[in-house]
Amino acid sequence: MTQDQPDLFSIRTAVPVEDGPGEEIVALVRARLLATLALVEQADRMPWGDVLAIVREDNAFRFGKDLLPAAEGAALWAVFDAHMERLYAVMNAELERA
Repeated sequence: MTQDQPDLFSIRTAVPVEDGPGEEIVALVRARLLATLALVEQADRMPWGDVLAIVREDNAFRFGKDLLPAAEGAALWAVFDAHMERLYAVMNAELERA
């Protein structure tokens, strides 16, 4: 390697690393989480029609909450998780009757 050629395997980067998502992204995620939370709060049965959609929404909430400030994300998750437990119980009861 010569003086003029940079080390291709160096761990240094020319682009600065951000600490986290910008406020615009956080605001979008917050709005989506709040909309999903409103949906499950108002639902008397699982609002998504198939198991993959349920898993996708659950995962989106689980990972989205991590982009918010820790206390806010934890509080939203606690409410969402409680409603999902309620909706899973309703769904399982319906499956048992079928």
